[in-house]
Amino acid sequence: MKKLIYSMLALFCAAFAFTSCEDVPMPYDQPGEGGEDPVVVEPTGDGTAENPFNVAAALEYINNLGADVESDRDVYIKGKVVTVTEEYSTNFGNGTFYISDDGTNKNQFYVYRAMYLGNKKYANGNTQIQEGDDVIICGRVVNYKGTTPETAQNKSFLYSLNGETAGGGGGASGTPKGSGTLDDPYNPAGVIAYINTLGSDVESPKDVYIKGKIGTVTEEYSTNFGNGTFTIVEEGAEGTAFTVYRALYLGNKKFANGDTQIKEGDEVIVCGKVINYRGNTPETQQNKAYLYSLNGKTAGGGDTPTPGEAKGSGTLSDPYNPLGATNAVKNLTWTDNTTYDTTGEVYVKGKISRIADKGTFTDGGTYGNASFYISEDGTENGEFYCFRVLYLGNKKFAAGQTDIKVGDEVIVCGQLMNYRGNTPETVAGKAYLYSLNGKTEDGGGGGGETPAGNVTKTVDGAVVTLVVAGATEG
Repeated sequence: MKKLIYSMLALFCAAFAFTSCEDVPMPYDQPGEGGEDPVVVEPTGDGTAENPFNVAAALEYINNLGADVESDRDVYIKGKVVTVTEEYSTNFGNGTFYISDDGTNKNQFYVYRAMYLGNKKYANGNTQIQEGDDVIICGRVVNYKGTTPETAQNKSFLYSLNGETAGGGGGASGTPKGSGTLDDPYNPAGVIAYINTLGSDVESPKDVYIKGKIGTVTEEYSTNFGNGTFTIVEEGAEGTAFTVYRALYLGNKKFANGDTQIKEGDEVIVCGKVINYRGNTPETQQNKAYLYSLNGKTAGGGDTPTPGEAKGSGTLSDPYNPLGATNAVKNLTWTDNTTYDTTGEVYVKGKISRIADKGTFTDGGTYGNASFYISEDGTENGEFYCFRVLYLGNKKFAAGQTDIKVGDEVIVCGQLMNYRGNTPETVAGKAYLYSLNGKTEDGGGGGGETPAGNVTKTVDGAVVTLVVAGATEG
């Protein structure tokens, strides 16, 4: 009898246990039993301001990039804030948070240290982001370590917060402009486009000029290292920012006590070498660029020089000035190093304003050529790039001959091109130094005398015989 009572008691407890468990929820939905299939959000958008990626499309786009590869353009991504990891603060001015298409924690995108509205640092009084906010993010994205799609640190910003943009407008992706010269500087989008034609970690072969307004200051100028780091943007295209990395101060010198500090909104022109750092970060080369102009003031304290007038027809009797040479080639087409248009043989006259790296004839060594810049007055205003130019007489430089220096007056003869469609210059090995401080190959010219008789010369690409009666200028 006792066994029967115990058996009935055990069955009662088991039945009670099973009915009690019915109220304990499963940690996941059981298909077909009250659960709902997860909502699949289809990728939409093309990443432009007019048609931003949704989060699904952004994840798809970034996952197609290689590990640690940064996008080659700014993209726009819309979503809802899910969680805020680092609120915006006045310390660094950026914020870190997650967004998704529906505001849930499914299929999230990581917005890592993005700047505030208008691509500026967060300031006291600005609206703080919070969960559920509708946002649009603009900037570069990266497939971090091949596992984490995210924005590139300090290379993106909050384009829109609940429909509000900076000043009611907002940054748009910039259109590349400029040729990189002082009289026609690159805008931020233009220099980025140029740098993207360089190989990974390849430094530009020449100095370029970039013009814009300071967007953010990462490292103020100081007397410690004498350089500064900041971004520049173009008004109306704040979505495209270019990083000026550790550039020296005005006059290509270190910052000194008493010098004017830079600030957001300053109008600047930066000059120097640029590099495609690691193949994914266009920026200036550290300590090989400098602040050429700050709010119109240059190293001498004067206003930025006004470019000169294009002159000349390219003949020996009427050579181009440097700006004239630039104008002659700026519309020529270039496809690759074997397919490009040239001017044919022309003459360009000017003063050497700068020597390129290892650019003298002596540095040319076995190649016997030189690379340098010329301008009409010997300053950096209105320069033209003479690239790998042979010596007098269209020959290689030889030991014992006079080398070039800044300030020399020269006439260069040869073919000109618009390298990569944005750099007017001489064609390597197809131009030569016709005259150096008035001296030509035989030591004549520049007021020297040419004997009477018949002289054969090349003029405008044709060989002609001149009948010289008496002494004339060479």
